[in-house]
Amino acid sequence: MLVNNFGLFENLRARWLLCRFHTMTSDDASIIAQSMDPYKKKNHEQAHLKYYRLNRMKGRMPGQSKMRIRYKNFKSRWFDYLFVSKQEMENIVNGTGWKIERFLDSTNVLGIYIAIISSIRKR
Repeated sequence: MLVNNFGLFENLRARWLLCRFHTMTSDDASIIAQSMDPYKKKNHEQAHLKYYRLNRMKGRMPGQSKMRIRYKNFKSRWFDYLFVSKQEMENIVNGTGWKIERFLDSTNVLGIYIAIISSIRKR
């Protein structure tokens, strides 16, 4: 799940998907996921902070962004894309059958990190 593909989980639905993945994988399965901490942007504009506040008021995660893809005359449906801090990712992963083994920080882009997520042995 590189190139910030943890964001494809969209929202807290991620917990449900992680539980499903856990039932479909082996005991030694791993997920390598990349995300961007939305709170560590270089030029953290007031607009971003306002967007995070509005998300919280709507019961959404702060870094949950609504977007769509456009190309020439084509456009996708609107979808959520999730940007989370390390703590938020840990909160999402807890109780799903997975655990975060470690985080690897980017050396050249502020806020970008990779999480090594391992399956907890099934009983």
